[in-house]
Amino acid sequence: MRKCVRCGLPETHARIGPDGLCTTCRRTPPPDHRAMKRRVERALRNAERVLLALSGGLDSLAALALTVRHVDEVVAVTVDTGSLHPEAWRRCALARRVTEVEWTVAGDTDNFVRLFRDRLRRNLSPCGPCSRMIRRRLRKLARETDADLIVTGHELPHGDRVLMPGDPPILRAMCGRTERERRELVREELGIDVPKLAGYTSNCVVLPFATALHPDPYGPELERLAAMARYGYIDPEDVTRIAEPPTPDLLRRLLGEAGPWLPPELKRTLEEVLNRLTSGSDPGPGNGEPRTSEPSSDASRGRSKAAG
Repeated sequence: MRKCVRCGLPETHARIGPDGLCTTCRRTPPPDHRAMKRRVERALRNAERVLLALSGGLDSLAALALTVRHVDEVVAVTVDTGSLHPEAWRRCALARRVTEVEWTVAGDTDNFVRLFRDRLRRNLSPCGPCSRMIRRRLRKLARETDADLIVTGHELPHGDRVLMPGDPPILRAMCGRTERERRELVREELGIDVPKLAGYTSNCVVLPFATALHPDPYGPELERLAAMARYGYIDPEDVTRIAEPPTPDLLRRLLGEAGPWLPPELKRTLEEVLNRLTSGSDPGPGNGEPRTSEPSSDASRGRSKAAG
């Protein structure tokens, strides 16, 4: 099967011309990664105090590694959604020891768990609402800590604006950096290797279950991954592989690894999803949207497990 040489979309999903490019890639100019990197580094140099979102995944660790090169005052915050894999917690703790930045765990875990339960039971992606909840908490914490910039590990699959306006603004620190560059940055600065859990995620346990529930593995998720390849963030040959839904065996393994660290309600929800997938029962209504991605007892649970 022919695939677009730039974004990896198969010919069953996009019209591919004699030049090997799909229609979208042909009309999309190549990104200027050097210019994006310059804008990111300029924003970091101009910041006095940064609040950095640290989730233990590849992108947030790379953002931390880059930020400490340019900013003296960095406060790393892990929003405890209840969905982080124990290895992600371990990497957060290790990165904090290596960089010696201030690290705090915050969140309203019960609200995130309710969100995951309600969305997964309706076969809807929780990623968009979860990201918005995290951003609201980051902005609140940034104002409380007098940070003049929020830094996240996001890249920019669409457009070239590296700063999201707001009070304070949010810097997408991985704009212009390929996955290979991020891995090198994390190894060089932190001495950490970051394997993937499933698909594209290296920290979230919920995302593979949401991906498995999607009725069309070549739907919106494939388009999102193709956009990332189009802008040079992942390799084109990886697009269809990453878009494939995880198998029940993989989900079962993730539950076994993360189960003791997950909030009980979230663990039950993921067990329900796995049972629905393996029993062949109707997963529910179709997915209605593309997928993407304050101290509490749950937060201290995650932090203590990570430190151990």
